[in-house]
Amino acid sequence: MTTLPPDPDPVPTTPPSATQRVIAAFERLTEAARPELWTTLRAVEDVLVDAKAVDERVKAGERLPLAGTVLAVHDSIDVEGVPDTSATVVARLTSAGAVVLGRTGTGRLAAAWDRTKVGGNGAAVAVALGIVDLALSTGGAVPAALNAVVAVKPTRGLLPATGVRADDGVSVYATGLRPAHRALTLMTGGDRTWPADVRLGAGEHPRIAYPRDLCLSEAASLAFKATIARLTASGAVLEPVPEARIPDGFDALVVPTVPDHPGIAEALADPDGVGHRLASCTAFANLLDLAAVTVPVLPGDRRPFGVTFLTRAFEDQIGLDLATVCTDEPMTPYPEPGVDVVVFGAHLRGQPLNGELTALGARFGGPVRTIEGYRMVLLDTDPPQPGVVPGSASLDGERWRLSPAAFERFAATLGEPFELDRVELDDGSAALAVRSRVADGPGLDRYESWRGYVRFASTAGPRDPG
Repeated sequence: MTTLPPDPDPVPTTPPSATQRVIAAFERLTEAARPELWTTLRAVEDVLVDAKAVDERVKAGERLPLAGTVLAVHDSIDVEGVPDTSATVVARLTSAGAVVLGRTGTGRLAAAWDRTKVGGNGAAVAVALGIVDLALSTGGAVPAALNAVVAVKPTRGLLPATGVRADDGVSVYATGLRPAHRALTLMTGGDRTWPADVRLGAGEHPRIAYPRDLCLSEAASLAFKATIARLTASGAVLEPVPEARIPDGFDALVVPTVPDHPGIAEALADPDGVGHRLASCTAFANLLDLAAVTVPVLPGDRRPFGVTFLTRAFEDQIGLDLATVCTDEPMTPYPEPGVDVVVFGAHLRGQPLNGELTALGARFGGPVRTIEGYRMVLLDTDPPQPGVVPGSASLDGERWRLSPAAFERFAATLGEPFELDRVELDDGSAALAVRSRVADGPGLDRYESWRGYVRFASTAGPRDPG
């Protein structure tokens, strides 16, 4: 039989240069024909000068995480030229390689996909239309939902307020959580800092409240119910509550971002009434000092009925992680202070002591594997645990991240014969891990993971594990 040679590996796609991306942005701007979105649109020549400067910095070897990113900025946030200097949040993005296309306004703008419907503000519409990659605004969640884009508004004070002429704080709009998270990380560093005991995670079964009584259109109601079902399927525990608050014992509150999608004609006839109605689901967030993450109902869905995850101040990471259930995007840590710890035994997910980590607000960071330099022995503890000692095998474990105060409490619970010491991982890094001071006990040399031994013990019964 004749067989064909295997297909060659795909050639990696080179990301567009900043210059190419700016040219594409202006082409898309012309195609969209939405001049009402902009209060100030920079001249093509000026934007290209900035883009070429970014390309030269990249060519010189500088690492710019936002190279090739086009940015729009709402009128309530200063940009160089009007006035003379940019707001700190804008300056941090442009220093990372973003190029400002122009400034957007607010009004009864049409939505991105339906010009008969309200869009909220030009920043969200410009992102939805693909003209820009990111936008900064003080408009919050509602414009994001009306245009089916992502909005992240962090805890007030985590972003610098210099040059921001509004009290509501800055939101970043993007087509996905990952670019929004990247921009948020680069801008972070304001007047407030995280408390030492901040919770970084909510465990495998987070408790999420949602309002019981909502006045929603049929389409918005169906979309919200679909989100509740999806969160439940992911392992979250959802419970209705009588009012839009985060009750004690709950990790977050999820709400429909808007109750319906009014038309332009209705908004012009009753601007105050429409504005109040659109904000009714999320307006309390600023009053209660909450962090917010708004995402579309489903990835790529252009319907305007997104959901907003609200978390307590400084628990932004929990909201970001919960939102990934709707967007199917991996999420990396927000830059809050924390300590990473690798565990190998009873602290693993699904094991008896994992609750000690989740009760401390630890965040699961993913599986890890050591180099060939360790082995496990079975210790005489209750519950049974392995001791990780020097050897010649690779071991599977998990990485967990704790706030500084939570780390101190976790370390205090270990007791003899456990200690925290470095292990070398197969990615070349060294990580703090739970190890053993003693090597006494039956060897578990045939197992590369504690779960492997647990499966053996549960089926084979008490016998020599070696």
